[in-house]
Amino acid sequence: MPFVSKIETRAYARATEVLERVTASVQSIFPEYLRQKLAITKSKAEGQAGDAIIVMTATLEGQENCESVLEYIFEQMDIHSRRAIERSLDIRLDDECVFFLRIDKQAAFLGNMKMTDESDLIRVKFHFKNHPRCKREEVILMIENRLRAAGGLV
Repeated sequence: MPFVSKIETRAYARATEVLERVTASVQSIFPEYLRQKLAITKSKAEGQAGDAIIVMTATLEGQENCESVLEYIFEQMDIHSRRAIERSLDIRLDDECVFFLRIDKQAAFLGNMKMTDESDLIRVKFHFKNHPRCKREEVILMIENRLRAAGGLV
């Protein structure tokens, strides 16, 4: 049975944004009791127009913690976002068993988990493992089951 071994998030704080709010948005992806376990790094970058950008990454490792985060995100999402994941699951999971989500950064700051196609987002990568090798079909089945357990899907 596959399991989540690591979660990586990435968000950008543009010069017009308050860095603490972007940090709060990224942290809101994780249940409160796990936030102190996050490894958060911030690095400086430059936008196309020469503006300053801070790239913020947060990483969490460990099967039990990461499994809890996956469940937390699905439970916090509205039905439309869960259905969007279900419909696009095949393209959200790569051949290396990495599952990708794009969560609305502003909604996350307000305590809502919502999928987005806009550029103001938090990218979340879930790394799945299994022994001896992760099987994509098994991960898809697991994610579908977790989405159903979170409610509202058939």
